[in-house]
Amino acid sequence: MTADLDDDKALVPYDEFGNLLRAAWTPEGEIVWRAPEPFSARLQLGQFARGRAAGYVVWLNDESRMFPMSMTEFVETVRTVGVEPGGYVEAEWIAHRRGGAYGIQLYMSRRERRQVRRGHD
Repeated sequence: MTADLDDDKALVPYDEFGNLLRAAWTPEGEIVWRAPEPFSARLQLGQFARGRAAGYVVWLNDESRMFPMSMTEFVETVRTVGVEPGGYVEAEWIAHRRGGAYGIQLYMSRRERRQVRRGHD
């Protein structure tokens, strides 16, 4: 399925293997556009990387599928739910677009994030 982002900005790009793409580009294969759906997963921090404009991290699920995350969202994630030894975080996530890049974020409102952080203090 292909889509014009100007028609529906809610769609996010995945490659044919189920990896969330940071940009709507792949050197070969197909881009699959999907509506973002919340998902629960225990993800492991895979790597830090640098894009054209900003740094980001890549999370891996138990099937080694990749999910990029902006540094802004990474800091929010660490502040809100923390990271377990080994670089793991178990949470509910959702794909979204921030600026010109796609990635995941915690599926929580700002209010819920503040409540969780206060519970950890």
